[in-house]
Amino acid sequence: MLNLNETIVAYDLAEALEGESGKFEVTTPSGERFTLTASPTHSIKNFRAIAEGATPQPLRVRKVADVRAVQETVK
Repeated sequence: MLNLNETIVAYDLAEALEGESGKFEVTTPSGERFTLTASPTHSIKNFRAIAEGATPQPLRVRKVADVRAVQETVK
């Protein structure tokens, strides 16, 4: 389990966030950022950043909120 503000580097988001829950900021190698919410009961099969004809590039993933905080903002 990732702690709040902990950052990891991963090639596959599905694998990196398996069993995780919370809100995560993901940064691509080109600097683009997006936010995703993960729940241990809902998962993605595979997500990798691959440019056509290039080798896979790692994504930086930082946990920005716990599940409780995410649920409170949705209400």
